[in-house]
Amino acid sequence: MGDVNLPLEGFIALDWALLFLASIFVFTRIWERTWRRVGPRSIAGIISDIFVICSYISAVTFIGINTWKNSLRIKHRGQPNLYYGVPMDLSAHLLKVSWESLFFIYISLWFSKGAFIAFYFELFNKDPELGRRCKVAGVFVSVITFLTFLLHMLLLQFWCQPVSLNWDITGHLCSAVHNMESVTISTFANVGTDLLIIMLPIMVLKNLTFRKSALWGWLFILFIGSISIVAAIVRYGALRAVWGQPKASVTHTIDVSSMVEITTSLLAVCSPSLRVFFRGRNKPHQPMERDVRDISTHPDLLSTVKSALDPRSSDVDSQKHLSPVPENQLASSDDLPMGSGTSTLTSFTRSV
Repeated sequence: MGDVNLPLEGFIALDWALLFLASIFVFTRIWERTWRRVGPRSIAGIISDIFVICSYISAVTFIGINTWKNSLRIKHRGQPNLYYGVPMDLSAHLLKVSWESLFFIYISLWFSKGAFIAFYFELFNKDPELGRRCKVAGVFVSVITFLTFLLHMLLLQFWCQPVSLNWDITGHLCSAVHNMESVTISTFANVGTDLLIIMLPIMVLKNLTFRKSALWGWLFILFIGSISIVAAIVRYGALRAVWGQPKASVTHTIDVSSMVEITTSLLAVCSPSLRVFFRGRNKPHQPMERDVRDISTHPDLLSTVKSALDPRSSDVDSQKHLSPVPENQLASSDDLPMGSGTSTLTSFTRSV
């Protein structure tokens, strides 16, 4: 198993196609949660939205760097004495920028994980029946996620010492993402965190009652999220397959699998906002049940309704039932639902 066999132009197109797909989901989420949603927003919901935006910005930065690298390789394609696809005098700078781009990969991935966790806390706050256990589990997963993010930052920064070895072209090139020990630690931490995040909503789902369509929606979200796990495993397998081959390069495999992982993470965390396109418009308020409850607390109003429904009732009986109801009570919005009680009774009086 070698590197991904695709023209450099194809890598650029693939990166921007994946980014375009992620952009649709991200902008839809921002629109749905910022401009369309009414009512106060929870702190957890705001944090989730901020994390999504930060993840998206990091993804755009990573794609921009990849595009610059591949454009530079296209410019010098076919020339002799190339190192990582560029002339020797440019290779150190390219490798340094590539090393810096790795930070944006993990920032994007872990911010999307954080957005997922914050979204779960938003659900916890909406339903008090979820209980303390779910919140404790959420805090535990949050701590693990932060620690694994810190682990990846430290691996990138300190695995090669001095740090300049990450772009050394004199034969001592070192990289945390090409060393199997570092990659093994990174992959297990990444996949383990994803599994914890996937298990967290299962604790929530078993305490909630969903319509069948909503349940399928949740399963779809979890399925999309699990693709990032597959991408991480593929990246690990590619590195393992070429391990021991000194000149083997899997740079494009790392870039493609990383972008797939970033994209699917953003798709998964933004998918709940797409429900606005699959559900009907909010049905207008149906005051029927509320009318019955309100009327049942007022014997005079109950008698009025009975007389209206009973064709055998005389006009005298109807007026008798209507007479005890004060005029100010008919106009009270506290006793009757808005737009139902007052208009119904006044129109009934004219008909009698």
